[in-house]
Amino acid sequence: MTAGAELAERNDEAAGAGPVVELDGACSLSRERIGGKAWSVNRMRALGLPVPPAFVITIEGWADFSAHGEIGEDVWHGVEAAIAALEHGTGRSFGAGARPLLVSVRSGAVVSMPGMMDTVLNLGMNDAVARALAAETGNPGYAVDTRERFRTQYRETVLGDPAGVVPEDPWEQLRAAISAVFRSWDSPRAQTYRRNRGLSGTLGTAVTVQAMVFGNLDERSGTGVLFSRNPNTGERSLFGEWLVGGQGEDVVSGRTTPRPLDELATVLPEVHAQLVTAADLLERDGRDIQDIEFTVESGVLWLLQSRAAKRSARAAVRAAVAMAEEGLIGAEEALNRVTAEQVRTVLRPATGEYSGTPLARGESACPGLASGVAVSDPHEAERRAEAGEDVILVRPTTSPDDLHGMIAARAIVTGLGGATSHAALVSREIGRPCVVGCGPGVVATLAGRVVTVDGGAGTVWPGRVEGKPVDASTLADVGRLAECAGTDRDGLAAWLDARASEDAPKVDVAPPATVTEIPELDLLRLIGIKGRAAHDALAAGVGAPTEIVAARCAELVAGGWCAATPIGVRLTPEGRQHLHGLLATERRTVDRAAIASVYAEFCDFNGVFKEIVTAWQMKDPATVNDHADADYDGAVLTRLTDLHRAAQPLLRRIGVVAPRLARYSDRFAQAIERIAAGDHAWVARPVLDSYHTVWFELHEDLIGLCGLSRADEAAAGRAH
Repeated sequence: MTAGAELAERNDEAAGAGPVVELDGACSLSRERIGGKAWSVNRMRALGLPVPPAFVITIEGWADFSAHGEIGEDVWHGVEAAIAALEHGTGRSFGAGARPLLVSVRSGAVVSMPGMMDTVLNLGMNDAVARALAAETGNPGYAVDTRERFRTQYRETVLGDPAGVVPEDPWEQLRAAISAVFRSWDSPRAQTYRRNRGLSGTLGTAVTVQAMVFGNLDERSGTGVLFSRNPNTGERSLFGEWLVGGQGEDVVSGRTTPRPLDELATVLPEVHAQLVTAADLLERDGRDIQDIEFTVESGVLWLLQSRAAKRSARAAVRAAVAMAEEGLIGAEEALNRVTAEQVRTVLRPATGEYSGTPLARGESACPGLASGVAVSDPHEAERRAEAGEDVILVRPTTSPDDLHGMIAARAIVTGLGGATSHAALVSREIGRPCVVGCGPGVVATLAGRVVTVDGGAGTVWPGRVEGKPVDASTLADVGRLAECAGTDRDGLAAWLDARASEDAPKVDVAPPATVTEIPELDLLRLIGIKGRAAHDALAAGVGAPTEIVAARCAELVAGGWCAATPIGVRLTPEGRQHLHGLLATERRTVDRAAIASVYAEFCDFNGVFKEIVTAWQMKDPATVNDHADADYDGAVLTRLTDLHRAAQPLLRRIGVVAPRLARYSDRFAQAIERIAAGDHAWVARPVLDSYHTVWFELHEDLIGLCGLSRADEAAAGRAH
C-alpha cells in the first residue's frame, strides 16, 4: 500500500471505519482507500442525491484476501453486518422472502481501469427469488429477464464457464463474487493495463456492494448516461442518452440503440428536471464536466456514479476556458486540461466551401482538407512532392510498398477499402486526409487533375477549394488559453509540447542482436516492402547493427540492385526483377499446404487487428482519437496486448514453415515492449518499426509466399 493510502487508512480508522464501511455520506473516506466508484457513491450521498444504499470492502480487505487467498472471517462478518444494514435501509431481505433484495458487486480501484476488472449484477437471484419478484411486481417477464441476466454474467465472471451451475444460496453467490472481483485485480488484462499505464500492482481494488435498482422493470424504467456539458463541443448544455428497459451497461455497450435524453423530458419530465439539478450540482462539486450514470425505476430516479467526462478536442478547449471564466478552475488548471494536439486539431480547417457535384464520394477515413494534383504512382508522388508540388495519391488500394508516396502526399484516395483498410490506418497515423472506397474507376477519374480532398465529408472536389475559416469562438478560446500561457495563439501548441516534454518518460531499450551477415533476400525483400528505407529502419527490421546494414546496402547499390536516395535506398527495376526471382525460388522450398494454412489463420487475426488499430486512431467514424483519454487508450492497448499473446503460437509456426519470417516474432516483441514502456508511437506510426508496420510487412510476405498479390487479396476482402 502506498504511503498516501496508509495515511488515509489511519485517518479513516480514526473516524471509526473498518475493512467494511457503509457508504452513507456521513464519513469522510479517502479515494485511496475505497476506490473511485465507492468514493463517488459516498460523495453523492453526502450531497443529498438519490443513490441506492451501498457498502464497500476497502483496499485493506483486498490486501488481506491477497495475503491469504480467501476472504478473512473478520471481513466476512463485516459483510454480513453491512448486508443487514442494506436490508434495513431498503425493507427487503437478501435473496429471500416476499420482497427480495438483490445487489451489484463492483470493482473500484483508486485509478480508473475501465473494463479491466469484474462486475456482477442482480446477485442474490435464484428460482424462488424470481417467483417472488414476479409476484411482487406482477411482471413475470421482468423476473425472467433479470434471472437470465444474472445467470449469464455469473457464469462468465465468477465461474468462467458458460455452462456452469450457479449456486442457489445467495450467500455462496456473494462470497464467490467478491472473491472473483478481488482476483480480477491480478487478471492478465488488468496486469497488462497497469504495465501500459505505469500503475503499481500494489494499489489494489476495493469492492462496492450496492442495492440493485431495475431499469428493466417496466415501461417507466430505464438506464442512461448524462454529461453535464456537451462532450463534443464543450457547450454548457446537457447531453446524453437513455434506454427504456435497460440495465447495467446496455447503453454504452453498443448492442442497442438508446434514445436522446430530450425524450426523457417528454416521457418523465420530473425525472428529467431532477437530472438537470443533479448534473449542475455534481459539476460544481467536481469542478469538471461530469459523466453521470443513472437508472430510472418505475419513474423514480437513482444515480449510480459520477466521474470526470471524456471529451473531444473542441470540448476540452471550450470547457477549460469556460470553467476558468466561471471561476470553477484557475488559469493554470485550464492549461493543464488541454494538450498540444487538441489545440492543433481545433485550429485545422475542417471542411471547405463547395458548389456543384463532387468528382468522387467514398467513406471518410481521416478528416481534414487538402488540395493538389492527383497522381497514381507513389514514386511519382514522392518525386513531385520533393520538388515542392502538392500531390494527392490516388490508388485502387494501398500497401506497405506505397508508404513513401503516402507520406509525401497531402491526402490519399482509394477505390477499394473501408475504415479498417491499410490506407485508412496509415493516413490517420501520418495525419493525411483520406477518403476510401470511392469505386474502381476513381484512379482514371482523378489522375492528372487538381483536386481537393475533404476527408471528413468523404468527398473529392475539382480544383482547389478553400477551407472554411476556423470559427471565431474557437479562435477566441485558443487565444484566451494562450494569454494564460504567456504566448500567442500560434505558439500555444508548441508551448504545451515543451512543457509536456519536461515530464516525458525516458525509455532505454536494448539494442538488437548483432549479426555478421545479412542474407540478400532478407534485405532486398524488406527494402521492397518499405519502398524506400533508411539504414536504421532496415537495421531494426533485420535485427542487425546499422553499420553492417549500411555496408550491405552499399554492396547492393554497387551491384545495381538498389539506388541510393537522400532518404534511403530503394530497389532499381533490375533489383525488383532480381527479388522476384529470389522469392520464386523461396516459394518452391516452402510447403504450399502449410503456408496456406498459416496464412488462413493469419487472416482471422488480421480482421481483429485492423479493428484494434482503427479504434486506436478513431473513437468513432467522425471523431479522431486525440489520445487525451487515458482510459480509452488503455482499453485499446489491452486488446492489442491480448491479440499479441494469442498470436504467439501462429508466429512460431510461421517461422517453422518459412524460416526467413521467424524474425517477425522479435520485431513484434520489440514493438510491444516499447508500447508497454509508454511509447505509444510504436502502436501504429508508419515511419517506425511499429506493431502496425511489422504486421503489414508480415502480411505482405505471407501474400507473396502464397503466390498471391495484394490486388487479389483486396478483391477478396482480405487486404486493402
